Amino acid sequence: MKKLIFTLICVLSIYHITFAQVEKQIKGEALSADEKKKMEDSLQGWKFGGTGSITFNQAGFKNWAAGGTNAISFLFNLRAYADYKKGKHLWQNWVAAEYGIQISKETTPKVAKNADRWELFSKYGYKIYKPLYMAAYVDLKSQFSKSFIQSATTSKFDSVIAKGGSPMSFEAAIGLDYAPNNKFSLFYSPLAAKIVYVGDKAIAQTGFYGNPITPFSHLKREFGSVLIAQYKQTFWKQNISISSVLKIYKNYLRGNTLSLDSLNTPRELSVSVRESAQHYRRNFDIDWQTTIGLKVNKFLSANVFWQVLYDNDMPIKDKKSGVYGYKAQFRDIIGIGLSYNPNFYKEKGHKAKKI
Repeated sequence: MKKLIFTLICVLSIYHITFAQVEKQIKGEALSADEKKKMEDSLQGWKFGGTGSITFNQAGFKNWAAGGTNAISFLFNLRAYADYKKGKHLWQNWVAAEYGIQISKETTPKVAKNADRWELFSKYGYKIYKPLYMAAYVDLKSQFSKSFIQSATTSKFDSVIAKGGSPMSFEAAIGLDYAPNNKFSLFYSPLAAKIVYVGDKAIAQTGFYGNPITPFSHLKREFGSVLIAQYKQTFWKQNISISSVLKIYKNYLRGNTLSLDSLNTPRELSVSVRESAQHYRRNFDIDWQTTIGLKVNKFLSANVFWQVLYDNDMPIKDKKSGVYGYKAQFRDIIGIGLSYNPNFYKEKGHKAKKI
């Protein structure tokens, strides 16, 4: 826990210092005329921005007839981007990270995560005809700390199912990108590769993330096609922002080597076998993430985030029946907290503006 808190503090500090320095340089503070000219020339075509927030929630109940759980929760969220567009070149980069915990003496486990992920994305395109680009992207994502599930033998949440870097997903693709403006882009590639690396041997041996068990391997390799739609816009004098990314990945290969028979009991197999056959026919992944932000003032904001995820290689246990199957996953986060939004960019005319 101490290492995690220290890591989050370091990330937020670096984020604040980096953007503060760049923003100061863009304004031309403490720069000579020649240095300012070089800075403006180097930033021409670039657009920078980002948001960082820390949200705190506390719920307390005493003799409350309707019941309730005393709990404290924290959520750290960071998203920053750096886009370059000049001539026939288009280069988009962004980083996203979030981590949240809930602490309660009345639940099991007493300390649990409610969010944990980080992602790095970079896409470069070269214009070949009007808004059409020949493009390629790389995407790397994982999580910060351990995740636990309930053990079948002890009924306690002590079985590690994930940890920092296990699993780690890497994607790369080359294709066409339709980008008519700075708000919307649609990318398609029939040549996409995806690798999932599960470094921890104990986690890899479960085959939970689709890596082969016989013969054993830490890697799951996929080859297929991918469709990515991105949209971002600001409204009401840029006090309201929306960002949405939809990714659909189709695997040409057979896919998951994990048998549901190894997860379910014999009386549950009739259900799991049907779902397993359907899952091999579908054989695609969907990830749709949307964030809506409302800027209250310079340091206070409200955020709504939701994600719809279908992973063809990750079986989900039904809470009512206890049967493992392949299902869509949903999550949403609503929070109000401290935020820092240093949006600024370089426009034509060698004049920096702050937005």
